[in-house]
Amino acid sequence: MRIVVLGANGGVGRQAVRAAAERGHQVVAAARATDPGAADDGVDRRAVDVRDADAVHAALAGVDAVLWCVGVTRTSGPGVGSAALPHVVAAARSHGVTRLVSVSGAGVDLPGDRKGLGARLVSALTHRLAGALVGDKEAEHRILAASDLVWTEVRPPRLTDGGATGRWRLGDDAPGLTASPVTRGDVAEAMLDLAADPGQWVRASPFISTVRG
Repeated sequence: MRIVVLGANGGVGRQAVRAAAERGHQVVAAARATDPGAADDGVDRRAVDVRDADAVHAALAGVDAVLWCVGVTRTSGPGVGSAALPHVVAAARSHGVTRLVSVSGAGVDLPGDRKGLGARLVSALTHRLAGALVGDKEAEHRILAASDLVWTEVRPPRLTDGGATGRWRLGDDAPGLTASPVTRGDVAEAMLDLAADPGQWVRASPFISTVRG
């Protein structure tokens, strides 16, 4: 497959680029600035501002799937996702790309969620500490839901640095306050598995959790 990773310099994005290349995929790593310390691994690294419709259109040419790993940074400010994702949807439709997998968060509340008390407390705390980011992720969901793409949003709880452990699962059960963190490598692995299998979690927003034991 040829996969474009948007937000390739972020924590999940870096893991996704590395894992996709190791799986033998052709990878376009798109970020606001190319990574000067990146390995010579055959990855097509491009400087792409996702708020630039023309740049996004060029980055999606010839790809089979999109991994949306864009988050808020000190330089991007809030609202980057809701401002940029419409360009991604339009470019995907123009190029005939249907599969998009994005990363959101367990603290983001979406229609149809069945959250227990612990999960509701997580949501309340997340809204209090990162309200702008949560609002942007909720806006991203509305954009995807209004599109005709075959999308999946992966919603992790607290993230930690680290590679894939393989000890993760996707499900409808929202994690509570005592949930174990998930490595960014595991999130990237889940996203790649979903990109390769467009029949799984279609137009859905599963939670990802660490399997204990």
